Amino acid sequence: MTPGSTREATEPKKPKPTPSPADLMRRRRRNSLWLVVGMLCLALLTVALGIYTATRTESLSVTGYTSGIILAFGSFLGVLGLCLEENRKQLLVAAIVFLSFGIVASFFCVVVDGVFILLSLDMRPLRAGRCQYYTSGNSYIYENYYASVPCQGLLESCSMKVKSGTCYCCDLYDCANGGYLNNHYEFVGVRSCQDVLSLYTLIWVLTLLNLAAFVLGILTTAVLGSIKDMKTHAISPDGSGQVPALHPRDSTVLSPTAPLLPDGAGSSLYPNASLYFAPAAGTEASQSSLPDTPRLDPHPPPFAPFYNLLPYKAQGFSA
Repeated sequence: MTPGSTREATEPKKPKPTPSPADLMRRRRRNSLWLVVGMLCLALLTVALGIYTATRTESLSVTGYTSGIILAFGSFLGVLGLCLEENRKQLLVAAIVFLSFGIVASFFCVVVDGVFILLSLDMRPLRAGRCQYYTSGNSYIYENYYASVPCQGLLESCSMKVKSGTCYCCDLYDCANGGYLNNHYEFVGVRSCQDVLSLYTLIWVLTLLNLAAFVLGILTTAVLGSIKDMKTHAISPDGSGQVPALHPRDSTVLSPTAPLLPDGAGSSLYPNASLYFAPAAGTEASQSSLPDTPRLDPHPPPFAPFYNLLPYKAQGFSA
């Protein structure tokens, strides 16, 4: 071993300095800010993907973007509350309220998009290539009119009416009841049947995003709730985190019109008794020898006027 390595091994490790309460508070606010910004980005992504998915077809009512709007607004209020000093508590309370509504909305979006839509879609005919796509061309006049197309199901064949730009699956269509029992045998407004497969994937992604927003929203609400009641003005600028305690006597404010009560010692009615006592007869030595036993003025004023607050000045008559 070299002498340098021996010296490093023998030297004790210096303890790490304990962070002050001000540093801990600053670090906690910074981590909370990153969490709220992440919640905001997730909410905006949910809104963008939800609106894009909802406009892909007219047959499915996707509601996943509604929770993202509420969560985005609540996250924006949370960012303002953490960055601004004024009205911080009010902004954080408003952010917690909107985030709470967004959490409930994301739960309902997970149920609606993940249960009522995804579980009712059967993608097997689409993957097997047994679905057909009908379009009447680029003319707008035929978009709102239905056309009769032949439909060959698994058991029977019939004709069905579809709009232009529709992907329909005859295997999922009930010819006897006119498709009444199955509402997702056609997808209106798509450009091809492959768009239905991509739409199915987008709905799954949107459901997972709402589930992540549900969990992250609960965590963000809990963090903001713990920060909104913390008082940052109680921390001293030097980071010590301690406020010097004031003595009861130091905190007393003298008012010229307020009656003066006796102090803790009970020796005098006035805390500044030297203002109301006349100087003792004699030389200055007598005053310096007895500083704590002044002679009482026979007629003290009932209240302290403003001029009595000035330093004492000996008054006398000049011959």
